[in-house]
Amino acid sequence: MMQELADKVWGNPRFHDAAHRIELAWLTKEIGGVDAGPADIKDATRLMRSAAILACSETADHRRAAFRVATCAYDLFGTEQAPLDQALRVVLMRLGNFPSIGTRADVGSAQPSLPFALVAEEIASADAHEVTINGHTVLLTDFQQKLWLSLMQSRRIALAAPTSAGKSFVLQGYLSALFGNDQAKSVVYIVPTRALIAQVAEDLKVQFEGTTHDVPDIVTVPVDADTTLAERAIYVMTQERVQLALGAHPDFSASVIIVDEAHSIADGSRGVLLQWVIDDLLLRNPTSQILFASPAIRNLDIFGRLFGLDDVIEFSSVEPTVAQNFLVTSIESANKGKLSIKTAGDGSKALRSVATLQLDRTVASRTEKLVHIPAVLGRGHSNIIYANSAAEAESVALQLAELMSDREPTVARLALSDLAKEAVHANYALVECVKYGVAFHYSNIPTQLRRAIEAAVSSGEVDFLVCTSTLLQGVNLPAKNIFMFAPEKGRTKALESTDFWNLAGRAGRLKREFQGNIFLIDYDRWKKKPLEGPKDSIITPAIETSLNDHHDQLMTVMAGTPSVGRSDETDLETTFVRLYTDFKGGDLSQTFERAGVAAGDAQSGLLEAALAAASEMLTLPAAVIRRTPNISAHKQQRLYDRISAKVAQGPDVARTLIPLHPRESEAFQSYADVLELCHEIILGIDTSKNLHRFHALIARRWMLGLPLPQIIDEQISRNTSKPVRTTIRNTLDLIEGDIRFQAVRLFGCYCALLVYALDSAGLVDMVSSIPSLPLYLEIGASDKTMISFISLGLSRVTAMKLNEMSARKDLDTAGALQWLRTRPMEALGLSPLLLAEVRAIATVSLAN
Repeated sequence: MMQELADKVWGNPRFHDAAHRIELAWLTKEIGGVDAGPADIKDATRLMRSAAILACSETADHRRAAFRVATCAYDLFGTEQAPLDQALRVVLMRLGNFPSIGTRADVGSAQPSLPFALVAEEIASADAHEVTINGHTVLLTDFQQKLWLSLMQSRRIALAAPTSAGKSFVLQGYLSALFGNDQAKSVVYIVPTRALIAQVAEDLKVQFEGTTHDVPDIVTVPVDADTTLAERAIYVMTQERVQLALGAHPDFSASVIIVDEAHSIADGSRGVLLQWVIDDLLLRNPTSQILFASPAIRNLDIFGRLFGLDDVIEFSSVEPTVAQNFLVTSIESANKGKLSIKTAGDGSKALRSVATLQLDRTVASRTEKLVHIPAVLGRGHSNIIYANSAAEAESVALQLAELMSDREPTVARLALSDLAKEAVHANYALVECVKYGVAFHYSNIPTQLRRAIEAAVSSGEVDFLVCTSTLLQGVNLPAKNIFMFAPEKGRTKALESTDFWNLAGRAGRLKREFQGNIFLIDYDRWKKKPLEGPKDSIITPAIETSLNDHHDQLMTVMAGTPSVGRSDETDLETTFVRLYTDFKGGDLSQTFERAGVAAGDAQSGLLEAALAAASEMLTLPAAVIRRTPNISAHKQQRLYDRISAKVAQGPDVARTLIPLHPRESEAFQSYADVLELCHEIILGIDTSKNLHRFHALIARRWMLGLPLPQIIDEQISRNTSKPVRTTIRNTLDLIEGDIRFQAVRLFGCYCALLVYALDSAGLVDMVSSIPSLPLYLEIGASDKTMISFISLGLSRVTAMKLNEMSARKDLDTAGALQWLRTRPMEALGLSPLLLAEVRAIATVSLAN
């Protein structure tokens, strides 16, 4: 009955004409400075009645239109001429979008004014969407309710949903329910970036506040072999950290596995490793519940096939909790800043003219467009401006801050500015920008500072954020407006349509506004036209890409033939190590089958023959090779041969191969020797240029816990001819890329091979002398006390300052917490944001 009525409404041209008018009127009011469009209250009331019918439809287009026209009508006319607050509440209730009811106070309080029949309808619908989390009753959307029920039934799930769908809220609520008793259990929550480790860990700590049960440990630091596994824990880690935990603890397993941003299974070497650690976790506990969550994937069945799971249920949501408007913004006169704005509706409509504006300022260059258009159209709202590089993000932010220099810096903004000085450098561009409510956001900003920026955006202290593609990696940071001009991801590569839709999905903030706007500046000049592309994507696991698209190059890698300058060599090497390990373990046919390679065909025969040939050349056990999965087995063999030749010369020579602890006086030379060997054999670098010595110097200082501003100061002194801003960015790149990734990989490989060489030579007693350099490099600390502070959840900056105050450098986590509890907070001498960080840790820990 209601579906027939909805189809009738949808088939009426007058509905679409009125919807067209109401949307244009809303947009002209939204943009500001333009006369309102031709819609009137009669349009609004008729559209509300139509929306109440369309909201009951099972057709996605009907439901999206119901949300759009109802919110436009309410925003335009309010409640003065008609009870549109009541009408909008009915529409939102029928859409199952209960969270949006709280966006406006009068809509939130309108229920008592509704007729009894509608109140009864709402109560019945709300009952079906109501859940209790940590003693609090919350109402979920249709999508959230479906996800919640599936999770509570311990189902295995492959899920695709837009950023604004609220899946993270449900996941975290489910985890708190999971730990609602005192039973032992372990959850592994895999995220693609360090930035997401911090975000998820903080959100989970908040989620467990006030619970009456024993709160699980939230573990984010790699678990070494000497650390006892907690009985109740949630491990929030990247796949690299999960791999370290699996290698260090044979008993490490999970009753629940959450794979956030699961589409990263397609991302080269890291995608292969992600698949591998999930396989290992399922091998250790075949009954694990698992959830694969991504923003927009068409082929959700890929996860069941890839992991041999026949009970994975698939569902997706195409209904965001806010609506988006795509506004094509063309420059008609660059000299006078004359703009023509047209709407594409939700991105699928023909362009319709909305307004012509004149900014009275030049908008000729790329930077001018990204500065002046947001400065005018975004004033008074929360805004994201997409930049194509870190350097561009800084430049745009600095110019925006100059335009906002009439603002008085608030206490919160000044505290954020001080944190930028402490975490990076006094001359960092962010130090000045944030004073005026402007910030930038890119991958190599230290985690603590990046999280502080995100918090400032969420609170409204920062209302202009210039970001790079880092925001696509799962960071939950919506805004009212998003501005883009010829967006790229990586160097000169146009943003793919699926990434574009992922970013666009962040326009509009649930419970703050009903609609968000995406301004597409000079869209005619973009290399790709994402509005014409698909909103979802078909993902291909990285191992399949290597097997099918790069077969010949993979064969070359498996043969051990040196190659020059291949950008995807690490991807192929990781695939080789995975296949070789499976070949030696008898699991190759299963891996082939799951990757879509038919057993017995020509391709599998060639690959198996190449692996057999490699096996003849390699003496290293597969178990040793897989400890460093992203370095070719042949390169590991060559490095091992060098190491074992020296070990064979006797204990005295073998002892010289053991890297020293960072605090030992000869540590620098020790690291330079290791890196020289690794650069030559693994990276194929000309070591006569002494890059290994430079990296050894920085690595030692980083592991000693030296403050980043001090390291940057030294780099500024070394590079006096370069602009300071460039040197600061380059140093951040150096720490994140060369030290926290490349050096971790190289030292990890070297130490794994050294352990095997010493074991093989009967020098087992020397193994315990090898320091945990990969861990030290990963977190930037080597004193046990500082590592313990970081393990509690404190940032490196705060941990370093507290470590300096502590007389003992050997405190474990419990000892570090006890040390914190016995210190007056005011006596620590920390800046406001650092002190708040310590208070949060101490308060939560004391409460538990």
